[in-house]
Amino acid sequence: MNLAAFDLPEETQAMQEWLAIQLTGANLSSVVAQLSAVHADQDQDLTLESVCGNQWENILQNGFSELTQTQLQQLLTHSYLLLELQEHLLLEGGDFWQKQFLSQNDDSEIIDHKLALQEQLFSLATEPESVQQSVDYKKSSLRKIVVLGFVSVALLCVAVFLNRQPSAPAGWGWNRPGALTADIPANQYLNRLADSANEWFKKPTETKASLITRLTQFRAGCETLINAPHPQLSAEDRVWLIERCQAWAGKLDEQIVSLQKGTTDLKTADASADALINKLVKALRNRADQIS
Repeated sequence: MNLAAFDLPEETQAMQEWLAIQLTGANLSSVVAQLSAVHADQDQDLTLESVCGNQWENILQNGFSELTQTQLQQLLTHSYLLLELQEHLLLEGGDFWQKQFLSQNDDSEIIDHKLALQEQLFSLATEPESVQQSVDYKKSSLRKIVVLGFVSVALLCVAVFLNRQPSAPAGWGWNRPGALTADIPANQYLNRLADSANEWFKKPTETKASLITRLTQFRAGCETLINAPHPQLSAEDRVWLIERCQAWAGKLDEQIVSLQKGTTDLKTADASADALINKLVKALRNRADQIS
């Protein structure tokens, strides 16, 4: 597993470039999960408006060249903001960002992802706390935070991972090594995907931070599933699987945003997440029965 949180540069300009690469790459969900695990004790009340202030339009057009180290550190310690920021950059970013996205991704993938984000934002448009497609960023006072040295952040990451049990797997669910590569018939493959999804229930989510981390990790598994070749399946079944997983990913994103913004309580969010996982497990098993 590539631990991007270990690769944090120290210089401000290098950090600006590193963050731009992460935001326009395919592994942002994994990066966010790693940063969320390290900074799980941070509050969830920061917004992009409070971090970026009146620099928002310049960010959309020219990148992070004017962001200070303090602002960059705020984005890293409150990494849930990165997923929202990526959506804005993909949908509203100028030529600078479009070139960044195209340099790291296939053109067709960019179009598909953009359409998916537009559809997701449209579906959220009627909700009071929905993510707006156009945000009028006003200048506001930036909250004062302690600027952590990047070396300290890396050492903290090391401490977190060293304290894990040595036998812990590198990933779980659809990110578990070998979960998507078994050479088995299509119906068995779909049932195995359902079994992997059921690993969600093996670890309790007793706090808001742990639920956000768990949801983000499962969301990263969805991205892995979407991008996998699935040679075990027919073309029709591959299309079905990817379409369903894109829909599930959208629901997961909604739940993560609701938790981060405090528009839902832990008990309700946990029950909604369990219901979603049960629903997708049932869909996979039903599809397996149809093709067996």
